[in-house]
Amino acid sequence: MEGQTSWILPHSEELVPISQSHPQGIRLSYEKLSLEKSTWENCNCFYLWGGELGYTNFNNPTVLGDAFFFSGFFEPVLWRRADWQLRLKATLGMTYLTKVYDVNSNPKNTFFSSPLSFLLAVAPKVSYQVSENWEVFLSGHYNHISNGGQRQPNRGMNFPGFGLGVGYWLEQPVFPAHKKPVLRHRLSFLLESFGTFRDNPADTGRVPALGISMDLIHTLTRINQLGLGTELSWDQSLSSRAETQGFVPAAFLSHHWVFGRVDFSQRMGLYLTDPAFIGQNHRFFQRYALSYWFPTGFVFGVDLKAHGHVAENIGLRLGWLF
Repeated sequence: MEGQTSWILPHSEELVPISQSHPQGIRLSYEKLSLEKSTWENCNCFYLWGGELGYTNFNNPTVLGDAFFFSGFFEPVLWRRADWQLRLKATLGMTYLTKVYDVNSNPKNTFFSSPLSFLLAVAPKVSYQVSENWEVFLSGHYNHISNGGQRQPNRGMNFPGFGLGVGYWLEQPVFPAHKKPVLRHRLSFLLESFGTFRDNPADTGRVPALGISMDLIHTLTRINQLGLGTELSWDQSLSSRAETQGFVPAAFLSHHWVFGRVDFSQRMGLYLTDPAFIGQNHRFFQRYALSYWFPTGFVFGVDLKAHGHVAENIGLRLGWLF
């Protein structure tokens, strides 16, 4: 169980007045520590995984309301010594929001426009084992809520903060000694397709936005890889623009934080066409992806595209690692 206190980051001037409150919440999780060598090889580390229920009060009941969460998480152990551990928790889930944008009754809340939205969060955590079964921990967290471009407005909310919690081990873990494989500095090639659905500005309903990306990756350390690549997307919501016919070329630099077969990647992209042609005011964009690399080479994951602090959409990724 963890209690959290946060603050809201306003990413435009018009959001400042409704960003003065301090959200407070509570999270309850059930997690399993995998100690088998076969699961250890997934990330060359010990890790916890599980599910979580949560509640956040944004302390602005008339405009922002409350949020209820259900999510899954992956939490590798980065360092441990005696009774101390340093872990990093990555969370992906769904949230139900009690107050969303309405042009008549709630026009100020441009953070949220869909009651059912996505939650993404990352949280470094320091824990201390106070007895055989009990631990206490302190965490920092960065939370992001948006509907992934499913409905507009979709500014999304970023609210970092701190947490204090307590955990009870149903069974005391005994960490075995597994050897890490030999580090090989090598080049690899990642070919991926990605896709989502976006609002069609010319009509009601939603239309697909699909793309393909190529990423040449070089291994630096056991968990760090750098890449250089390009992507081409076809966004049907832009097909009415004669300048592009919906095609959007881009180049990017990538960083891959790899734990065995689990890859958390960040891409900084540059549009290779005039942003005005695709309805953007930004030349650069970011993609954040959480993927699993299967032993056969098949890659499956989810990603978030953003412009600065503003989320654009959430989609799926399928690919092959050569």
